[in-house]
Amino acid sequence: MNTSGNKGRTLERAFDVLRSLENARSPIRLSEVSRETGLHIATTQRIMATLVNSGYAQTSENGYTLGPVALAQAHAFVLQDPLVKAARPVLTELSDSTGLTASIFVRSGFDRILTARVEAPEPMRYQFPIGRRLPLDVGAGKPLLAHLPDEELQEYFEDYSGPRLASGEQQTAESLRSELSEIRETGYHLGLSERVLGTVSVAAVIRSARGEVAGVLNIVAHDDTVSVEALRRRVPEVLRAAELIGQQV
Repeated sequence: MNTSGNKGRTLERAFDVLRSLENARSPIRLSEVSRETGLHIATTQRIMATLVNSGYAQTSENGYTLGPVALAQAHAFVLQDPLVKAARPVLTELSDSTGLTASIFVRSGFDRILTARVEAPEPMRYQFPIGRRLPLDVGAGKPLLAHLPDEELQEYFEDYSGPRLASGEQQTAESLRSELSEIRETGYHLGLSERVLGTVSVAAVIRSARGEVAGVLNIVAHDDTVSVEALRRRVPEVLRAAELIGQQV
């Protein structure tokens, strides 16, 4: 009997349930978790009971949510992660010198996750908490997407249906591929009203000392406070900051 294989599959199923809880914006029913994960309802119930007992999930009148242990682990990540630790002082300096909000994202599958952020003196007009998950095909995700291995990039574009950007423009596979090619040539991405209308941003990948893509650094502002031309002049600062962080990870 392959006990190690069974344990591995059980662990994968537990992660599937945790991802379902993470993606929910409100308490989620057991039947919904079962449907989203493709797990039998009895299997889902057993896994959920274990997660509740260990504090990774909790119950409410309306269903299940992530538990307090998940928050404790997120806090530990922020304290321990080498990229976050290296980025903090650089983000602070970059935000001080530009007057803009500076952030770090890392890739998780075909998504990106905000792991560090320093708000500008005049903060953005929307909430953006640490741990927020966003797609790769808008804004600061594009430099990460541009540097995916060819095989993963091919998989990403299979049956790709682009979003309508906040500007109203319909993004297509062809237009996105063109942007990714430009990012590889220039080393950065200038975003205009992609995810949020009226925002402008510059993003550049962070390469570790081993040459691996460790994350992406971006600065962002509202276009009524910073012009596109002024933001473009900040590109060298962003590239230098990304390089400085990368040298330390």
